[in-house]
Amino acid sequence: MKLCTLTLLAAVLSHQTSAHYVFNRLIINNTISQEFQYVRDVTGNAGQYDNLWQKAFPIYGPENENVTCGRGAFPVHNAATIETATIFAGSEVGFMVSGPYYQGDTQPYIFHEGPGQVFLSKLPNGVKSLRDYDGKGDFFKIAYAGPQDNTTWSLMEKLEMNFTIPKTTPSGKYLLRIEHFLPSPNHGQSQWFVNCAHVEIVGEGGGTPAGFVRFPNAYSEDDPSIWFHEAGASRAPSDLSTYVEPKPEVWQG
Repeated sequence: MKLCTLTLLAAVLSHQTSAHYVFNRLIINNTISQEFQYVRDVTGNAGQYDNLWQKAFPIYGPENENVTCGRGAFPVHNAATIETATIFAGSEVGFMVSGPYYQGDTQPYIFHEGPGQVFLSKLPNGVKSLRDYDGKGDFFKIAYAGPQDNTTWSLMEKLEMNFTIPKTTPSGKYLLRIEHFLPSPNHGQSQWFVNCAHVEIVGEGGGTPAGFVRFPNAYSEDDPSIWFHEAGASRAPSDLSTYVEPKPEVWQG
C-alpha cells in the first residue's frame, strides 16, 4: 500500500487541473490514502466510473437521492477493492479533493463558495457489512466548516477539510460522509459535492450521538442555509457573518 504525505500530494496536485472536485482521498493523522482506497467510487454524469473529470461534476439539489453518498455510490462499484480505515476516536481526519485530469483548467482545490459538513452513520444492525449498507439510516454531524470571516469561506482554496472524530464516539463501523455545497443563481439548483468513506472507529466510547438526519431530504432547497443569496445578487451575501449554520448541530461527544 503506497501512501503519501500532505506535502507530497500538494506538489502532485499542483500539476493537475480541475473544474469541480471529488473528495476521494481520506486523511488519517496526516497520512493520505490512495484515490477511492477507503472512499466509495462514484460515477460521472453519464454513469461511467472511468472518468475522474465527470465524477467531479456536482449533484443538484438536497432532494436528489445521490446526495446520500455521491452519484452511483450504491451499490458499491469498488466493493471488491474498497478498504475500511481503522480510526481511533479523537484522531484528526480529513477528506481531500483530487482534481480531475482535464487540460485547460487550473484549480485543483476547493474554489466554490459555501460550507462543508461531515457526518457519521453507524452500520445498522442486521446489515452484514459497510459494502451492503445503502446509507439510508441515521447520520449525526461531527464537523462544520463555515465562513472564516465576513468575506471568506474557510474551505476556499483548500485541498482538504480536516476535523476530529469525537473522542467518545461509540466503537463500530460507520459511513463517514462529507458534503460541500453552494447556492446557484437559479433557485432549486444548489450544487453538492458528496462522498462517503468506510471506517471503523475504536476507542473508549461512552458517548450518545444526537441530532440525527437522513439523506436525501435532510434539508429543503428553501432553507436559509441552502438558499442564502443576497437580494439582487447571484452569489453568497457580501457579509458572511449573516450566514446561519445548517441543522443539525455538531455532536462533539
